[in-house]
Amino acid sequence: MNYKSNKAITMLALMLVSSFVFAQNLTLPRPSQYAEVTQRVGISDVTIKYHSPGANGRQIWGGLIPYGAMWRAGANENTTITFSHDAELEGQPIASGTYGLFMFVKDRENVRIILSQYAQSWGTVYPTEQEAVLMADVKTKEITSQDWLSYGFKDRSGDDVTAFLRWADLEVPFKISFDVANIVIDNARAELKGPAGFSWRGYMQAANYCLQNDTNLEEAMTWIDQSISMSSGFSNLQVKAGLLAKEGKTAEAKEIMEQAVPTANAFQLNQYGYQLLAGGDTKKAIEVFSLNVKKNPNHQFIWGFTDSLGEAYLKDGNKKLALKYYKEARKLAPENQYAYLDGVIEGIEGK
Repeated sequence: MNYKSNKAITMLALMLVSSFVFAQNLTLPRPSQYAEVTQRVGISDVTIKYHSPGANGRQIWGGLIPYGAMWRAGANENTTITFSHDAELEGQPIASGTYGLFMFVKDRENVRIILSQYAQSWGTVYPTEQEAVLMADVKTKEITSQDWLSYGFKDRSGDDVTAFLRWADLEVPFKISFDVANIVIDNARAELKGPAGFSWRGYMQAANYCLQNDTNLEEAMTWIDQSISMSSGFSNLQVKAGLLAKEGKTAEAKEIMEQAVPTANAFQLNQYGYQLLAGGDTKKAIEVFSLNVKKNPNHQFIWGFTDSLGEAYLKDGNKKLALKYYKEARKLAPENQYAYLDGVIEGIEGK
């Protein structure tokens, strides 16, 4: 190979390297910067990813965002919304997944939320009617003006949350709901096939969730029986008693709790006593609190257990014994509890 050939090859290589280098873009701030927000409802997540423009003194609604037009609901690439589980948006079902989030701004008071099956578009590539998987009409709300567009969540409950876009002087809210109980139960079934299923605790937790939410009780009984067969103790016996009570088997439930009480630790006994108090069984609560005080005289929280016994006697109308145990609790309590206990004692003595 001669000198001219070598020179030509070298020049070509330099041109390729130069072309590659100059094709790279620096990471620089964008006028409308990236943001994302996530909210959990039950065990399900809603995540909104967007780019946040500023108003910069411009008229936004009916100006930069014209009425009667589609809008990317942000800036740059299209805004996206992700549901970790099947959900409902404004009462309409939407499958789990990630969607492009657009808005059709009819006028100042009315906006249509549109979810597109495509979530990787540039923001001005609007979905066709066939590509829209959900459309829901919502009402805007007046707010104190803010310069930067933002998304967030409010009005959370056990099963739903309201997502919102806020920009300039308007808020666009839309409600998102999950069938939390069924999602949790389906997830429990799956997780019990893994490491959680090798311990009594996993089956107990699944059964207790069903008990507390009054759902799926037949399967819950199967789960709690499995838990007890692996290791019997106060926690899972108490859940079984609760499930039996739900079935109207009161005598069997009480029998199970008689088996459970001797296995309980000090805090479990105290919690059970308050459960009995809340259920109106004051006599049994006194019995349980008394047992706890007798069994755990050297416990670091013995003053609190003694206080609980005093509270139960007071609820039973026995001021003499209530005063006795509140005073005993005062002797055992740390200084930061003196004011509380002195107030209780003075209240009883003044009656």
